[in-house]
Amino acid sequence: MALMCYFKSISDSSKQAIAVLIALILVSACCGDHQGEEVGNNCLETERRALLAIKSNMYDSGYWLSSWIGHDCCKWRGVACDSATGHVTSLDLHYPYEYDPMEEIIGVSEVNNFLAELKYLKYLDLSLNNFSAPVPNMIASLVHLEYLNLSNALFMGSIPPQLGNLSQLHSLDLGCCHSYSILSSDDLSWLSHITSLKYLDMSCVNLYEASTWLHQINLVPTLQVLLLKSAMLPPVPSPLPGFNLTSIVVLELFQYEWNISASMMRWLSNASKLEQLDLSRRGLGSLDFMGLQVALGALHNLKKLVLFDNKLQGEISVIMKNVSKTLQHLDLSWNSLSGEISAMFWSLPRQLEFLALDMNNIYGRFPRMLGNCTRLRHLSMQNTQITGDIPRTVGELVHLEYLDLSQNRITGEIPLNLGNLTNLVVLYLKGNNLDGSIPESFGNFVHLEELDISENNISGEIPKSFGELQNLLVLDLHANSISGQIPKMIGRIPTLRYLDASENHLTGDIPKTLGGLFSLQNLDLSSNNLNGPIPLTLANANYLQILTLSNNHINGSFPAFLCNLTSLLVIDLSNNYLSGRLPQCKSVFLFFLQSLHLNNNSISGRFPSFLETCDRLLTLDLGENKFSGEIPTWVGEHFPSLKFLSLRSNVFTGIIPENIGHLPSLQVLDLSFNSLSGRIPPSYTTILSLVTSIDLSHNKLSGEIPKEMMNLLGLRFLSLSNNRLTGRIPENIGVLRELESVDLSMNNFIGVIPSTLSVLHFLSHLNLSYNNLSGRIPTGNQFSTFNDLSIYVGNKDLCGAPLSECQAPTPQAGDEEDSEKLETILKIVFIVMGFIVGFWAYFATIILKKSIRDALFQMVDKIYDWIYVKLSLKFAKLKSKWQK
Repeated sequence: MALMCYFKSISDSSKQAIAVLIALILVSACCGDHQGEEVGNNCLETERRALLAIKSNMYDSGYWLSSWIGHDCCKWRGVACDSATGHVTSLDLHYPYEYDPMEEIIGVSEVNNFLAELKYLKYLDLSLNNFSAPVPNMIASLVHLEYLNLSNALFMGSIPPQLGNLSQLHSLDLGCCHSYSILSSDDLSWLSHITSLKYLDMSCVNLYEASTWLHQINLVPTLQVLLLKSAMLPPVPSPLPGFNLTSIVVLELFQYEWNISASMMRWLSNASKLEQLDLSRRGLGSLDFMGLQVALGALHNLKKLVLFDNKLQGEISVIMKNVSKTLQHLDLSWNSLSGEISAMFWSLPRQLEFLALDMNNIYGRFPRMLGNCTRLRHLSMQNTQITGDIPRTVGELVHLEYLDLSQNRITGEIPLNLGNLTNLVVLYLKGNNLDGSIPESFGNFVHLEELDISENNISGEIPKSFGELQNLLVLDLHANSISGQIPKMIGRIPTLRYLDASENHLTGDIPKTLGGLFSLQNLDLSSNNLNGPIPLTLANANYLQILTLSNNHINGSFPAFLCNLTSLLVIDLSNNYLSGRLPQCKSVFLFFLQSLHLNNNSISGRFPSFLETCDRLLTLDLGENKFSGEIPTWVGEHFPSLKFLSLRSNVFTGIIPENIGHLPSLQVLDLSFNSLSGRIPPSYTTILSLVTSIDLSHNKLSGEIPKEMMNLLGLRFLSLSNNRLTGRIPENIGVLRELESVDLSMNNFIGVIPSTLSVLHFLSHLNLSYNNLSGRIPTGNQFSTFNDLSIYVGNKDLCGAPLSECQAPTPQAGDEEDSEKLETILKIVFIVMGFIVGFWAYFATIILKKSIRDALFQMVDKIYDWIYVKLSLKFAKLKSKWQK
């Protein structure tokens, strides 16, 4: 059990080497079986008591350590003793039950100090627990330890350098990639004291302050496995040390964030025994292509090479020519390598079992010599640029378990002999230009778990042989031209969790046998020509989360059993022929519901009351139905996450509930084409700051546009047309800078068109027709693009382009007489001003000093000139206007 759990917590790249090492450790420790089944003397009483003390501080120990009773502790679970001395030599306390440490945290345990009493321990496993404390220094006193596993146990803080006292250690695992806590170290010099160390895992340990990490690890020549995945390593300083890791077999530097230079690659080329090398996920760094060639040419024993997501550029065939002929695993996916695919395949090692080339710039026709790679178990070439048809030689890869050719330009039909690949577990052919029908031979894939042939041009019917795929988990056929009925045999696949046959030409009823898919979580049959009612047998799909049957010809009523499927997240029955009233569901059953789409049916009745407690709703679309009555006030109270609300094209009456403006996450509100009356609620303050679209058109709303609507700074679409709204268009509408479409037509708005509309640079649609607007149409900016007469038609007092030019006002009787009176008044004003200025000028001449007099005269002259000019211009304009 311990070994099984240990293997689950490490990367696949090192399991083989680790298995050999652990076997050696266990043999040398003479521990026998870790389940305590060895034959020998009873354990020492002092050590038995120490074990019980240790148990008392372990979480949930009453269950998984229930065998810890009686006097012979050597027979207890996870305990092994030396058959000659009776001393406890092996203690396995890893938490045995499956859980995800990244999503859940088990109860806290504690490393009891009585552990130090087990002085003869050679094997100690504390992994997968929750200690939530630093690594105890006391562990360093167990000087006979050969195996120490502290991985993913939520230890935190600095790694104690006292671990260097464990000079007999063969295996040390401090990896913490599956837990929230992070171990760290700023100095790894203590490693050099562990002279027998063969296996070291410090994955996800924070080593950023350990500036000489490579130099210090290099001082451990016995190392065979070194795992530093995501270890937050600093860049390697120059000069590099002399290569001392002469025993290294497995090296994993996954997600090393710095550049790996040509000199570092040449340094690595000295690892003549290296069999597994992982340099994937460079992050911001890069890998020197020329240095890589040198290293690969020297690593003659390399069996596994992973360079995934490395920003590599260059000819892929160059890498192929330099890799070891013993290579079994090659991952070059998610790079920018280029080259012709046929030239590359000529260089493939015959021993190759794993080949991943996804997301590269590979081109050319699918090579027929691929059939020579008969040992291949994994072939992945997703999203490259390969063309041509799938050659029949692919059917010769009888050991193939994983085949991904999706998102390419592959044409032609699926070869019939593809059914020979009876070991296939995963088959992805998505996103190509394949045509023809699905071969019946697909029924031979008895081990198949995932099948995706979506987004092609495949026609014909779904093979009945699919019923033979008894291990199938995922079946995706969407976006093809498949016709005929859904085979009843599909309902006999007990493991099926995901079924998507949407966007095809399927006809007939939905088979009742689908109710036999007890594990089904996602069912999407949308956009077909299916008819008949929704089968009642689907009530058996207790794990169903997503049900999408939209865009079909399904009739009948909304099935009541959907109310009882407590796992449902999405129900989409839109664009069908459903009728009748919704059932009176007990809302507690639909507690997890996030999206409900019933739009474009003929459903009647009141607003669904069962939604009142569905407070996780994100989308609610009841549009294009026959719902009636008032919109309940609780709609604005119980949907804190609602983003999309559409009730359009129904028969709702009454007022719009004011608290709809209290929906904090709402982005789209569509209540158009109903019979709603009253005023637009003024509650659109900062609460609806996320709103991008409001459509209240085709109702009976009255009153003015609330000024609070101008707070919706993210608004892009606004339609209030076909109502009875009055008042003026808000002058500050220009603050809604994101507006793209505004429709205020067919109302009773008065006044001028606000000039601030011209500053809305994204505005592409405007309709102000059939109101009582007057004055000149603004010009410039966006209004220069609104040349369609229909935008302004029905406003008799509007003028300016594109309507007729505005006329100057006609003089009225008595205007000439008023002009003469104004002239007389101006003359009197000038005489009085002259007298005042002259008086003060004379007074200043007699009394004030010369410098002050000069300044005063200049100021008076300027004031007089300014007043004279202003009054003269004003008078001239008025006179000119009256003369016209």
